[in-house]
Amino acid sequence: MKKVLVLLSAVALVACFTSCNKTCTCKTYAAGIVITTDDDVELESGKKCSDLNTYVVDSDGNNKTGMECK
Repeated sequence: MKKVLVLLSAVALVACFTSCNKTCTCKTYAAGIVITTDDDVELESGKKCSDLNTYVVDSDGNNKTGMECK
């Protein structure tokens, strides 16, 4: 009986983690200034927020241009 209970709780735990949709907050920059912020960007399965980053930094290291997600 204990084995069945442990198995059912393990299945419930896995179901909880797979049903969650992870979202990121993405900011769009132009010359270091935030142009837009989107708080509800949904990720595909197996992706991370940093996979959506498309920004570049100028040679001084001060100004971003593009999209950064966290």
